[in-house]
Amino acid sequence: MNKNSPLVSVIIPNFNHARFLNRRIESILMQTYSNFEIIILDDCSSDNSIEIINQYKDHPKVSHIHINETNSGSTFKQWEKGFELAKGDLIWIAESDDSCESQLLESLVNEFINDNQCVLAFCKSIKIDSNDNTIGEAGMRKDIHTSGKSFFNHYLYRYCYINNASSAVFKKEILHYVDQRYKNYKGSGDWILWIEISRLGNVAYVNKPLNYFRIHGANTTTIQLHSGKNEAEAIEVYQFMKEKAYIGYFKELRTRIAHIYSIKYGKLRNVLNNDTKQQLLKGWRTNFTIYLITALVYLFQDFSGIKLIKR
Repeated sequence: MNKNSPLVSVIIPNFNHARFLNRRIESILMQTYSNFEIIILDDCSSDNSIEIINQYKDHPKVSHIHINETNSGSTFKQWEKGFELAKGDLIWIAESDDSCESQLLESLVNEFINDNQCVLAFCKSIKIDSNDNTIGEAGMRKDIHTSGKSFFNHYLYRYCYINNASSAVFKKEILHYVDQRYKNYKGSGDWILWIEISRLGNVAYVNKPLNYFRIHGANTTTIQLHSGKNEAEAIEVYQFMKEKAYIGYFKELRTRIAHIYSIKYGKLRNVLNNDTKQQLLKGWRTNFTIYLITALVYLFQDFSGIKLIKR
């Protein structure tokens, strides 16, 4: 990697986001960091996305335009196609309905220039609606630069804190070591991807609102949330983390309690219908007693010094 000016491959996966596409592409072309290529992927859109995309086909920054003849049915399969075409040292997945400030790339790329062990950097996001009205923000309260394992243990195992791909840049070379099962998910594949990447180096968070994360009825985030599919996939993600031995009984127990509370009393209470709630609660309660007893046994060992079971 060119330490002073690494090439960034900007992947724009699009499906029926013609309304937002011009602003998305222009926000990338206006970046203060200039060493990047743009890869535009269209997943068989039925609106006038292709017409807009073709306006940029001769732009010197656009290295690839790939238009699917049939819909892939998977955001993450589109990402993989972009990864295969990417020539850059770093990758930025710039979702087609999002936007950003002109300093986003410069701010995040600097994290890699200053630390060659950095594998992932992301920034604060401002949530906006279809009409660009601000509806909230997503991020943490201060800058973070830490080992990826520490970031995982404090944040990422509990929740997908990098909740918008457009806010993140990561090293391309690290993809060789990522578990490819992230492509099997509809909405939580990014969480798996961030988990896998973060454990292989350092992670940086830039506490600046440089990314605009659009929330609207037609995007994957909204559909997955209101259908309960996001929460159902979260159960699978935890099974993945257990299988990989990334988390133990304490983290597992804490997570199950948090998700049960969220469904019954928290933010999901008024989002999901009763049937979906019951199905999800059943999933999170599976083997709950076993995890509780095992965690208590480990806790007793730690306080007593008596080795009751082999760790």
